[in-house]
Amino acid sequence: DFAFKLATARTPDPQERSVLLSSLKEFRSSYAQDQANATKLLSVGDTKVDSSLAPRELAAWTTVASMILNLDETVTKE
Repeated sequence: DFAFKLATARTPDPQERSVLLSSLKEFRSSYAQDQANATKLLSVGDTKVDSSLAPRELAAWTTVASMILNLDETVTKE
């Protein structure tokens, strides 16, 4: 809920929370089966990856964070 609230200034409704949690579960499964893809995602950008975190878990949360930041209500439109 924290990331969603930080991005939108509100808590997710039950349906939104369900979508985010089911997506997280799918991403965890996907990155567990394809660790190379998780590593590839985490290699983007200048910040070094915290080696104490499991790449598949970090990649899954990174993808969920990307989903949140790409919601219509978090994107500024002119």
